[in-house]
Amino acid sequence: MNREIRYVLKKLNQNGYEAYIVGGYVRDFLRNQKSSDVDICTNALPKDVHKIFKCASKMGEYGSFRFQKKRFQFDITTFRKELKYQNRKPIQIEYVTELLEDLKRRDFTINAICIDYKGNIKDPFHGQEDLKQKMIRSIQKEDILLTEDPLRILRAIRFASILDFEIEETLWESIQKNYKLCKTLSKEKIKKELDKMLLSPNFQKGFHLLAKANLLPLLQIETIPSVYVNDLNGMWAQISTTNDYGRSKNEMHQINTIKKVLNEKEITPIVIYNFGYYASIVAAQIKKVPLSKILKQYKKMPIHNRKELKITFEEIKKITQKNALEVKKIEQQLIEEVLSGNLKNKKNILKNRIQGGIK
Repeated sequence: MNREIRYVLKKLNQNGYEAYIVGGYVRDFLRNQKSSDVDICTNALPKDVHKIFKCASKMGEYGSFRFQKKRFQFDITTFRKELKYQNRKPIQIEYVTELLEDLKRRDFTINAICIDYKGNIKDPFHGQEDLKQKMIRSIQKEDILLTEDPLRILRAIRFASILDFEIEETLWESIQKNYKLCKTLSKEKIKKELDKMLLSPNFQKGFHLLAKANLLPLLQIETIPSVYVNDLNGMWAQISTTNDYGRSKNEMHQINTIKKVLNEKEITPIVIYNFGYYASIVAAQIKKVPLSKILKQYKKMPIHNRKELKITFEEIKKITQKNALEVKKIEQQLIEEVLSGNLKNKKNILKNRIQGGIK
């Protein structure tokens, strides 16, 4: 265990409280995977946590505290049980003193394994065995688990995908029965789960499970990615969907630009110029074009942006006496001829080309 994590746990213990790492960090630690997000559960009340860790800032209505310590981000939460749900969200909670009560509210056995500062493991739901068996299993009764929070449907599929695990049969049957509950989820929550799935090289397993659970039409996804690239926009560019999932204008622009490059027969210097180096590189990976080829083309390009063209918009307008729209077309033609190697980027040569009757 990293000494920074041990320090935080030990400090809680020294103040008279129980404290355990729980959740994703433990799951990854037991699989020899690195992680920097550390969830800690404790019987210390929020006011006690804040007093012990003066740098901690309060997060949300559940009394969770978050702070950064070197490369780790810590979330410390008091043991609790969730008494009542509304719209997939716990609206009534109760702080408890027993670790087991806190673990009972969690979703899957592999996310309910705890480790104390000495390295002792507490695993009341046999999550370690499910890690060995590569199985996603519910802690609660499956239908209750999913109806309380339908996001767990997508979480189960996401974990099965990125971990390359199987979903336990009873849980899978419940997912197939309750999949329509995902209609109640916000675009942002769905996108967050899909993003995590898409960032995994094993993304296809997740999308095949979404298809088997009849979730693709519900999520308004018509086509799924076929090629993995380590770029989220590149993955979304391979998806046909009528749902924007709350993306920003910039995200939409980048995705749509990559799609335009993908629709080109070949990634030429003109394509790189028109759509940009980033979109061209991502599209090249999807098209399985060697990146060295794109880089070589980019380095050899005589111009990379409009400012590098040796004649200005106003100069073209003065020579041609045409309106702005027509001048823009002439400008684009000059750029394309320069990029294709048919025209040198020199002012006198560009002027002669215009005066020679460029249309």
